[in-house]
Amino acid sequence: MRFLSCLFLIFFSFSVVAQTASKEEQLASLNNYVYFTNESVHGLLIVHRLLENFNQKINKYVDLESNQFNFYSNKDLPRNLFDDPEQWFYDVSPYAWYELSITESTKLPSGLATSLNKDLEQLKSIITRVNAIRFELGVLTESKDLQERKNLDKIYSKLEECVTLYDNFNTIKEELKLKLIQGHQQLGFGETPKSKSVEALHENIRAFLAALKKGDPALLPELSQHLSNNIATAKQTIGNQPLISKANTLLGITKKIVSDDSFPQEYQQYGKAYYFYNIEMVSKTNRYGSGLIVDMNDYTKRTNEPALLLMEEPHFFKVIYPKKKVKVDKVETIASSGKLPNNVKGRQVIMRQNAIELNEPTFLLEISDHQLEDGDIVSINFNDRWILKEYTLKRKPLKVQLQLKPNRVNYLLLHAENIGTKPPNTAKIAYIYKGEKQVVLLSSDDQESEMIELKLGN
Repeated sequence: MRFLSCLFLIFFSFSVVAQTASKEEQLASLNNYVYFTNESVHGLLIVHRLLENFNQKINKYVDLESNQFNFYSNKDLPRNLFDDPEQWFYDVSPYAWYELSITESTKLPSGLATSLNKDLEQLKSIITRVNAIRFELGVLTESKDLQERKNLDKIYSKLEECVTLYDNFNTIKEELKLKLIQGHQQLGFGETPKSKSVEALHENIRAFLAALKKGDPALLPELSQHLSNNIATAKQTIGNQPLISKANTLLGITKKIVSDDSFPQEYQQYGKAYYFYNIEMVSKTNRYGSGLIVDMNDYTKRTNEPALLLMEEPHFFKVIYPKKKVKVDKVETIASSGKLPNNVKGRQVIMRQNAIELNEPTFLLEISDHQLEDGDIVSINFNDRWILKEYTLKRKPLKVQLQLKPNRVNYLLLHAENIGTKPPNTAKIAYIYKGEKQVVLLSSDDQESEMIELKLGN
């Protein structure tokens, strides 16, 4: 009974604090989470540049040219980029904003505070792990023999972990943003007409970035035109603020993306979307670049409207793999005999596993790279016909619908067109049998190609 009474008193005290906090204090509490996120984005940029350099460094040990984008290393930076007690990069570090956010969350309703702090914990966990990986990569690249494939594999694996961490940061950041908007509404803050025009401009920029990252070029011309319209509307509402000029600079970049496919040679490996998103677009919005979002937030604060501040956009990271190729003669159709081939283009054909059993004659296969995406290029033959030729395996499955031929042996054959960073080339083949997803792995190198029989199950 005494325990329940204590719980009640704790809950009651939190409720009293939330009820007695002023609107200004509650708004400041909400915006603490925005400050934490934006400063974390700043730190993630610095690590992002280190990760690119690590990636370039190890690629040169295989066969890819190395382009060093920056000339600083771990030893030139604070031990923890997100704590930074000596204030190298922040007036207030992400870790300090984290502590303040937790402390000041008592001014919010307990349910809202609990939900926001859960996302906050996850974001802090991500940036802490990212900071640790930069040192793990430093040790691996400095003390290990990079001529040995097993050491390269460890490094690529950690780089791939960072791809996931950066993606997860963005996902959780979006969830946090939505909760802040909902909390802002629930707390009954009034209208913010001037800030709304700036917010609309910000959302338009975010939509363009999202389409660029997803590789959806069909949306970009329309979004670029919307940005032009929103800049004109914002200018009418707020006047000729400095942020309008910076937004127009960003508009010029969107027009270039729409009309011109050229970008620097050193980023050709990464692709157009990666370059324009990370180097051109985000650098024109976040505080370490031209600071458009900083200007937007400064304007919002000057209006004295009870508006939420705007979040900056984190970079996305991509691992670049070497593309060392094995010379292979042009692949031609296997002479059809209705029997399983023993040899394909001078390579022995191996059958190592039992047949793939299928529910129906017409079926769907999902073909993807096994584990890491490491540049494997393959051709796949189904019943004497090359259904894929010189295809680079991806982590995202490619779906192929096929149909068994009656009165003959049906087979699938994997033929390596190169040797990636982790030979042999291995393809993951997924399919549905009796309502459950099944997976088989096929492998091939410059000596052997693997084949598997396909047949209707019992």
